[in-house]
Amino acid sequence: MRLIITSNASAEAAAELAVLGSRLTRIAHRFAKAREASLGLTQPEYRTLRALRRRGPRRMKDLADWQLLSSQTMSQTVDRLVVAGLTTRTEDPEDRRHLLIEATAAGLESLAAYEAAFVEYLEGALDELGESELADIAQSLSRLNGAISAKREAGYFGTRRRVVHA
Repeated sequence: MRLIITSNASAEAAAELAVLGSRLTRIAHRFAKAREASLGLTQPEYRTLRALRRRGPRRMKDLADWQLLSSQTMSQTVDRLVVAGLTTRTEDPEDRRHLLIEATAAGLESLAAYEAAFVEYLEGALDELGESELADIAQSLSRLNGAISAKREAGYFGTRRRVVHA
């Protein structure tokens, strides 16, 4: 049996992150719905472009898995992005049976505009915090994102991770 010991600070931080994550997801969803027409991207399209910017060209299945979307929904999302000139489909050089989806320069510009509008939208929620407090938060969140990314890459959060029960 593996015993996991967590400090009160760790438990409190995890609880706050759970609340914050859920709250930010709702805020992002409302933002996407309200600005879809003016920014030209739906939330799944934004997330797809963001994934492509961060991870480079990807297969459709990888994009669908990452976003927890069905293959059909992912295909429709990519279709809209291709028609709009924001992504391309090319043959996967490692396996010609698959296509790679890649963001275009126009797609990356649309992504940047979307993110800038979202940052501006969120800035009002941070008005009550001082510059040094915001800098501390940004630095802590950056370290947390790095730690989570490292754990993810090591398979910690993956479905293929083997869990041993006593």
